[in-house]
Amino acid sequence: MANQAKVDPKLGTVSWSLSVSNLKLGVYRARLFDASGKVLEPWNDQRTDDSIPDKFDMKTAPDKLPGCTLWWQAVISDPNDEGGPFVCVVTIEQNRTALCQDAVPGNIEAGSGQLKSIGDQIKFI
Repeated sequence: MANQAKVDPKLGTVSWSLSVSNLKLGVYRARLFDASGKVLEPWNDQRTDDSIPDKFDMKTAPDKLPGCTLWWQAVISDPNDEGGPFVCVVTIEQNRTALCQDAVPGNIEAGSGQLKSIGDQIKFI
């Protein structure tokens, strides 16, 4: 079952963020789908190489989000080729209050060219 984020339609803008721990490099994308599967908002070709969350405000009004799904996918690598564990965290916020946090752990093998693909989805209710 997907994680869920309960949005208050009367409050302000909803945002989401993504971070990757342990100084791993993450290249990622996300999509906000409505209940019929139509893409409402795409985020393409994003990149992070620190533990500071990359934050995005959603343009879709809060009262339109219930029934929508935020899908995300990331490819994680280690620029130092040392490998090791990481956690990719996606957080949904409204008015700077966390509604949902999706933490996906992983591990990269040591060596050149090692990659780990991860992803998940969050359902708005």
